[in-house]
Amino acid sequence: MGWFGTGGSAPPSKVSVVSEFKDEAPAKPQQFLEDLPPKFEDLEPLPQQQQAAQPPREREATLMDAAKQIKLSDFTVDRFIHMPCFREAMITGFQAMGVLGVVTFLIHKNISKSFNWSVGGFFLGNVIGWEQCRSLRRRSFHMVEQAKLEREEKNRKKWSELQNKGDEDLKKFQEFNSREQ
Repeated sequence: MGWFGTGGSAPPSKVSVVSEFKDEAPAKPQQFLEDLPPKFEDLEPLPQQQQAAQPPREREATLMDAAKQIKLSDFTVDRFIHMPCFREAMITGFQAMGVLGVVTFLIHKNISKSFNWSVGGFFLGNVIGWEQCRSLRRRSFHMVEQAKLEREEKNRKKWSELQNKGDEDLKKFQEFNSREQ
């Protein structure tokens, strides 16, 4: 009798052959942020002389103009789910809600008071989680920008050294590339 056997003399079960997993090409190519068109125009401020020559713009946007553009379709679950830091903020809010609600109930034995504290903890946790996540994102984006600048500066120095050095490897490389095939 085997470990999971029926006690009879049944032959061992057959094992299927495992083949390698072959990843098929994705339906659409992977897109990177640098490949996408910008969402907003990056207009640099014009010098004072050019600003004076241009006709004055329409009035500045106000808070009321922004409020008029808000639609009910802006508040869909799908929109919130895809928002950066929303998940982290909600998780922190629910944790704060649970902790404050339970602790308040254990201390005061009053359900309405513990409910009020838990709702307050939910909103406080959401704000704290949101701000913490946004701060981490800003810091990581800043670090990426610094790394890009450092890499560009390193490449620029290396290129200037190669051009100024005039060493034989560069000359050989240029001769090799300039020869006719």
